[in-house]
Amino acid sequence: MLYRLVLCVFLSFLASFSMAEQMSAEDEKKLAKTVVELERSVAVLQLSTASLGDYQSLATKIAHVNALEYRVNFLGNLTFLLFMSLVVFFFKLRHQQKRLLALEQREIEKSNQQESKDVK
Repeated sequence: MLYRLVLCVFLSFLASFSMAEQMSAEDEKKLAKTVVELERSVAVLQLSTASLGDYQSLATKIAHVNALEYRVNFLGNLTFLLFMSLVVFFFKLRHQQKRLLALEQREIEKSNQQESKDVK
């Protein structure tokens, strides 16, 4: 009987704990949504009270950011191409080393055969 009572208390504790977790997760989602809506409202309010000079400076800053984005994209592409050329270079170098090793092996075998013929 005592085991059943302990089991019931344990299960009720788990059920209440999981319900509390669900409630807090829903509250966090609502709070995050409210914060996003408030930030958007503040941004709209700031833009509605902005002057022509503010819009012009904002356009200048956006153009500057776009130019920086193009530079970053170019440098990223250049870095990628350099990396790929290094990869290709190392594969070619490895292939060349294998060919050189095979050629050296053939030369060694020929010299060994030549020496064995000379000994006879």
